Amino acid sequence: MTENDFYNQNAEKFIKNTLDIDMSALYSEFEKTLDPSARILDIGCGPGRDLKYFNEKYKLAEGIEPSLELCEFARVNAKASVFHGSLFEFETKAKFDGIWACASLLHIPAKQMNDAFIKLQDMLEKNGTIYCSFKYGDFEGVRDDRYFTDLTEDALGKFVQKSGLVIEKCWVSSDLRVGRESERWLNVLLVGGE
Repeated sequence: MTENDFYNQNAEKFIKNTLDIDMSALYSEFEKTLDPSARILDIGCGPGRDLKYFNEKYKLAEGIEPSLELCEFARVNAKASVFHGSLFEFETKAKFDGIWACASLLHIPAKQMNDAFIKLQDMLEKNGTIYCSFKYGDFEGVRDDRYFTDLTEDALGKFVQKSGLVIEKCWVSSDLRVGRESERWLNVLLVGGE
């Protein structure tokens, strides 16, 4: 089973468990350098919870979502353009002021992580901001029918160093979903280089 199969088959449950989570603390960290004219890209936007927020607040927000079920839901929920496919399939000449990748890059195998960060840098405006999050740890492999690459601060630094991105801030937090508060997340703010 691929991640897309998992999310397609479990779309209703995933929407129910994630759509109403209060993300305001994470938004405020991400938005510190953004102005109302910002262009935002939400990678792995799921049901569009965050995309809806960004679309209502900024000049332009669009999403990327590999799961067809979640992609279709997000287009309606967020009233925004959502590309159906992966980060690596997404092609654009546009540059974004902010890229939001909440719990989405964690499904990329470690061997492709350098390429993922290079692609993010290529899509980011100079001095733009990226937020991403990973399960905290050093596990890589299949868990709960999905592929995960968990990261620590050190592992993240190694993946980011070739991209031109600069790590502005890292912090560890608890999961915001009810009943999963003991799970730890690595939250990261990156800034685009030259």
